[in-house]
Amino acid sequence: MMKKPALLSVTSPPPTSSLESAPGEHGKTMAEGMDIDGRAAEAPREVAWIAQLWDNVRVWRSAIGLFATLSLALLVAAIIARDPADFSDMSIIAMVRDGGQHPVWAIRLARAAHQIAADSLRDEPAPPGRVYQLWLLVPDRTGPRQLGLLPSSGRKRIAVSPENARLLAGAGELVVTVEPTGGSPVGSPSGQKVFWGTLDRAG
Repeated sequence: MMKKPALLSVTSPPPTSSLESAPGEHGKTMAEGMDIDGRAAEAPREVAWIAQLWDNVRVWRSAIGLFATLSLALLVAAIIARDPADFSDMSIIAMVRDGGQHPVWAIRLARAAHQIAADSLRDEPAPPGRVYQLWLLVPDRTGPRQLGLLPSSGRKRIAVSPENARLLAGAGELVVTVEPTGGSPVGSPSGQKVFWGTLDRAG
């Protein structure tokens, strides 16, 4: 009796891991898909980092603005805090007169101290609810430069900026306008011009 030949056992190769080489829906491996997912996960972190950087820029901008404001305030305080100038030896740089050429105020300049003195030569009360404001007109300059509010009587010391102190030592004119209490609200004359004078010489 003949024996049946033994059947050869054929072992199939193990299936390829789907995580390593199985193509995805669009021909990409799962490993590639995981890499894309990783980059997608990093995107929100990058956005958050940019937002944080922008907030930091805004903080620095605010700090710079605050520093500039503080510097200006310190400059004004330094000008105001200067020792009062002795105007007894200061020459008159301008006589402010009315329409009849009668003197109303004598203006003296202490250039180094950045101050002027306005001496009333007669009582000149402003209209109710109004004040007299002094302005400087300089050749080749655009618009009047405000100097301060004038007294209705007596002497008033007025702090001026270093630039205005320099200009007051040169050629120019002074004008006085009638303004609301506290001075012109627009930074330039808003009322009627009622007095004026010419700069004569530096104090």
